Amino acid sequence: MHRIPIGHGLAALALVVAVPAQAGKGGPTQPPTVAASINKESRNDNKLYAGINWNFGARTGATAVLGYRAAKVRANDRVRGAKVEVSYVLSGAPMGLGELRVKGLAGSRSLQGELGAGYGFQGQAFLLTGGVQGPYVNAGADYLFGPGWQPYVGVNTLGKAKGARETSSCPAGYSLSGSTCTLIVLD
Repeated sequence: MHRIPIGHGLAALALVVAVPAQAGKGGPTQPPTVAASINKESRNDNKLYAGINWNFGARTGATAVLGYRAAKVRANDRVRGAKVEVSYVLSGAPMGLGELRVKGLAGSRSLQGELGAGYGFQGQAFLLTGGVQGPYVNAGADYLFGPGWQPYVGVNTLGKAKGARETSSCPAGYSLSGSTCTLIVLD
């Protein structure tokens, strides 16, 4: 009678010792993964835009504006670039060309300061200009040599500048799969 319980005990002991030796043999193991690195790269945000400005001072009235903005958005979301715009007088003076402006710009994605120069066709005078551009709104002032100051406020189609591009990368020996990096296993 003592042989049966001893036999069961030896079988249980053999099973306990043999099971860990077979661990992981049921299928392939998953290669280790790590989170992908997120990097930001600068991008160009160049746009053609249109708007309406309301002028005060040397000429009071509305002008239509057509322009082009060439902006570079850096990885830290700082913006630098230039604008070229021409206006067409709608009211306050005879209809026709208003001003031609060339401006440099710098600031953040949502607010840029502008400084530049140009020519006022109505006043037949060179001008210096400065202003700010926010999403869909702008304000500034032109100083026309001779006629004087001409402040303006306006609306246009320039929204917030696009952000820097985000890219994902993996360390050497890993491949990108979604947002994780998987170890490359060679068979």
